[in-house]
Amino acid sequence: MIDTTQDTRKIVYISLLVAMSVVLHTLEQMIPLPSPWIKFGISNIATLLALVLLGFKEAIIVTLLRVLIGSILFGTFLSPTFMLSLMGGVSSAIVMGVFYKFFPRYFSLIGISLFGAYAHTTVVIILVYYFIIHHKELFYLLPVFLFFSAVTGIINGIIANKLVMKVIEEKVLGLNLLQKDYY
Repeated sequence: MIDTTQDTRKIVYISLLVAMSVVLHTLEQMIPLPSPWIKFGISNIATLLALVLLGFKEAIIVTLLRVLIGSILFGTFLSPTFMLSLMGGVSSAIVMGVFYKFFPRYFSLIGISLFGAYAHTTVVIILVYYFIIHHKELFYLLPVFLFFSAVTGIINGIIANKLVMKVIEEKVLGLNLLQKDYY
C-alpha cells in the first residue's frame, strides 16, 4: 500500500524548498556585485537542505525547478544565462550528492557545499570558454572566481548546517523523511 501522507508531505517539503530557493535567488539578483559572474549562491542552501533532509533526487528537482522558475521570472529562459545556470546548478547538485553519499565521514555539510561551489564555478567557466568567449585568458580569472566560490560555499554550508541541525532538533519533518542521521 502506498503511504500517500508521506508522499504528500514530501511534495510539500520539496515545494517549500523550491519556493525558498526562488526567493533567495530573487534576493541575490538585487545585490550589487563586482562582476556579473560572481554570485553568492545562497539559493544553493535549499539544494543542500533537500539533499540532506529528503535525498539526492529531490535535491536535483529543487535545483531544476529553481533554475527554471528563476529564469522565467527574470526573462532569461533558454538564454545563455539560463544554460550556464542550469549546467552549473546541476553539476553542483551532482557533486554535492556524490560527496554526501560516499564521503559523509570525511566532509561536513560545509565541505560538501564548498565542493558544490567549486563544481558550479568550474563548469560555468569551461562552458563560457567553449561556447561564448574563446580566449584561454579567461582561465586566468579562475583563481579569483574559485576564491569567491570558497568564501560563499563555506558561508552557505554553515547556514545550511545550522538549518539542518535546527530541523533535526525541532523534529520538523516527521514521518521519517530524514535520509539518515546527520551526525
